[in-house]
Amino acid sequence: MTKKYLAHVIEIDPYVEDLIVLRVNDVTFRGFASYYPFDVDVGKTYEVELEMVLPEELAISKIENEEERIEMLGNGFSCEIHGRLEGDIFKSFVEFSDQGLHYDYPHLNEQFVKITAERIDVSF
Repeated sequence: MTKKYLAHVIEIDPYVEDLIVLRVNDVTFRGFASYYPFDVDVGKTYEVELEMVLPEELAISKIENEEERIEMLGNGFSCEIHGRLEGDIFKSFVEFSDQGLHYDYPHLNEQFVKITAERIDVSF
């Protein structure tokens, strides 16, 4: 079951379809609004589900800095997400399903890692 988080809508891009800027747990990021069954307004707060979309060629590495954060790469959706891999959960500024990473990278379990994601999907 995916956790839900309160997200404050900072911006809805007028040119790039589905690009939305949100603030969740004091972290601002660009997401891909994959599902919203109602009108979403800038300045309002909504309950959302967040999911990492990972590339086929995954970039994951152990990091020494134990700061849970996200860093947007360029002007698109790609981002580096820093957090702790804990079993089937990747704990960063929110908790993401690790999508089986703990099986593919057991040596990184219980470690702080950096994952490069294609995007973060946002469902309202």
